[in-house]
Order: sequence, then C-alpha cells, then structure tokens
Amino acid sequence: MNNKTSSDVSIVKCADYDRGRVLGAVRRAVDLLGGMGAFVKPGDRVLIKPNLLKAARPAEAVVTHPEVLRAIIRLVRGAGAEALVGDSPGLGELRRVCEKSGVMDVLEEEGAALADMSEAVQIKNSGQFHRFELARAVLEADAVINVPKFKTHGMMTLTGAVKNLFGCIPGRRKAQWHLNAGINRDAFARMLVELSGLIKPRLTVMDAIVGMEGNGPGSGDPRELGLVLAGGDPVSVDVVCGTLVRADPALLPVIRAAVGAGIGETRLDRIRIHGEPLAEVLVKGFRLPPQEHPEWRLPEWARRLLKDALTTRPVIDPARCIRCGICRDHCPQGAIYDAGKKLEIRYRACIRCFCCQEFCPRGAITVGRGWALKLARCFV
Repeated sequence: MNNKTSSDVSIVKCADYDRGRVLGAVRRAVDLLGGMGAFVKPGDRVLIKPNLLKAARPAEAVVTHPEVLRAIIRLVRGAGAEALVGDSPGLGELRRVCEKSGVMDVLEEEGAALADMSEAVQIKNSGQFHRFELARAVLEADAVINVPKFKTHGMMTLTGAVKNLFGCIPGRRKAQWHLNAGINRDAFARMLVELSGLIKPRLTVMDAIVGMEGNGPGSGDPRELGLVLAGGDPVSVDVVCGTLVRADPALLPVIRAAVGAGIGETRLDRIRIHGEPLAEVLVKGFRLPPQEHPEWRLPEWARRLLKDALTTRPVIDPARCIRCGICRDHCPQGAIYDAGKKLEIRYRACIRCFCCQEFCPRGAITVGRGWALKLARCFV
C-alpha cells in the first residue's frame, strides 16, 4: 500500500550526468514516492515541463539537463503514458533552444513529441489573481510533470519547482506579469504560487546534479550538488531546496507567498524526507544573489520614494557588455537605453524583475544593492 503524501520529498545522490547513473537516480527518487505509476496512468497524455530558459549548452547549467529529461520520458512511457516536452523560453524560439541544449536529440532518440506552448487560453482562478493565460498544451494534458533546474534568481533568490511553472505562460505574456507586480516581489511570488496551485503538477523532479549559484538564473556559475530531488508538492520541494543550501525558507519570497496563500506545505518539520537524510547533504558555501533586507516593512509611499536605496537592482558591467541589445529589447518597462558608448538603466522606471539579467548572454548584468541595504549590512 502506498502511504506517501504529496508533501513527501525524496533526495537521491547522483555524481554526474552519465546516462545510466541519471536514470538510476531519477528512478529511485520517484520509486521512493511510490513509483511513476502513482502519478500517471496508462494512456495519460503527460506534459513534461523542464527549465528551457534560453539556448544554452548543458554544461552551462542554465537548462534542465537532457539526460534528466530522458530519464523522465522513459519512466512516463514505462508507465504506459504518452510523453510530451514543452516550455515557453524567455529568450529564443523553443525548437532552437531544444537544439542547442541537446533536448531535441533526446526527443528524437526517445520518440517523444515537442509540445507547442505558443497558444494561450485564459482561465479563471479563485485566488488573489483572478485570471491566467496558460499554454493550451498545459490545459490539454492529463498530467504535468515539473522538471526544474536548481538555480539562483535575482528576484526570487532561488528559482525552483514553483518558479519553473511560470514557463507555462506563453511568450511575452510573462512580461505583463512583471509589469503588474512592479517592484513588489512578494506580489510576483504570490502570483507564482497561485499559478502552481492552478496547474497542480502531479510530480516534480529537480535537476540538482549540477546547479547554478551566484548570478543566476542565466549567467551564474555551475555548482556541483550531486542530487536529484522529487516530490508531489512543488512548495515542499522548494522548502527542502532552500534548506539544502542553508537559505532560510521563511525568507524566500515564494515560500512566504505560499504561507499567505495557504498553498502547499511550507513547514520543514511536516515534510517527510526519503532517501538521503537532509542533514547529510547540506551544501556549504553556496552563493546566493544579494537579497532585499527582510526587515524593511515600509508604507508604499516610502517604498516608492526610497526604491533605489531599499532594493537590489540590476547593474551593467561595461567591461563585459557587448551592447547586443538583448536586455534592452526584453525589458518589460523599456528602462534600458543605449547611451552611445554603453547601455544605461533608468532606475526610476526599472521594476527590478531582473529579466535583463536572465537574458544577458555575457553575464554582464549582476545584482547590486541600494545604499540603504549596504548600510544595513554593517549592523547585522
């Protein structure tokens, strides 16, 4: 009898991306939760949702590794279900991203289809956000399996199981959500949590074999973690991931939002860990991006007045910037402009969504702190 709950999370070691080792680790991670048959049924049309942020080679740790996808596809098909793979990249066309990342080779070798994620369908939501536009492929699937990459994120600190589902919103419609939330990252995190509650992925399998630290999610440094994690509840998976790198889950925007929304399990002591004991796989010295100081709780008028001082913000390094214009073209606010010899940011217009940092191909945009945050660090 399977007595596992949705908040159970499994942790399995995996040293590298050797095909056999990855298949064994992913299979064990899922088996510890009851096996793939506990999540999909024969005949199900299963959408596998990786992180395909942009066209990047697997070694860059920007996208979900193709061998992890291969393992999921094999398990899904072994359970008698149909496997499709889809995402809506932040930068570039899906097929091009799949080709460069090695995902297309896996799809062709395993006989899985690439799902079209470009068509949007508006659906109602009962939470704080009343409507979402989701890719039709998500709504037509019988089940969604979420396969994120373990990475840092300038706005959300970590991009994990919950944040990965943002790719179910097609194309440039994602930019509108950044505009709606503005500088309020708690509002953006609440949107992400409600979106995950709406999609309800049956299973999440986290590629944490090689993650990304520092200037994530697109230009950080690969970091060997050697783990595969799995769980039915994406919030629970993110709580474990935050704990894994010694980031207090209570200070992560997505987890705070999940508490407020009453979605998912946010308490570590209520999450059952299977496989490797969490205390034995904690990561030392993992570099998170600079974060907004958690103690600032000011009225909205004061936050607007002191926005530059009290928040982190994107900073362009002119020594690394090649003025390709990708950041400028993808800024939801149009806050980046060409000043002649270099690109500049209009910080009064900048909403701190860090889309520019995500898409920069040279890692020329980093996360900087406002003067008040720098000062506050002197007293904590």
